[in-house]
Amino acid sequence: MSYNTQVGITWAHSADKHDVDHEDALHAIANAVHVEIAFVDPRPPSTVAPTVYVGPPRQSGGPLLEVLVEERPPRELRIFHVMQARPKILARMTREQR
Repeated sequence: MSYNTQVGITWAHSADKHDVDHEDALHAIANAVHVEIAFVDPRPPSTVAPTVYVGPPRQSGGPLLEVLVEERPPRELRIFHVMQARPKILARMTREQR
């Protein structure tokens, strides 16, 4: 028996606004220390509420990254925001861990 686990990943132009390498964003998703589904309401024209992933870049000791993703079942991810995690995101993460 075999499974197709491939995921289609697309990058919005806005994902590159903060010059974070795509590999670092993918590493942050795969190694997330915090995930919040339906993080905020969708922004038109999108109808998908994004998920936020907070995780480390590939370089050990680097600042946590926030990555906003529209997940479209069954296997499509649209990454539209990547940057160093802002204080408000880190605060949300801390509140939810209590």
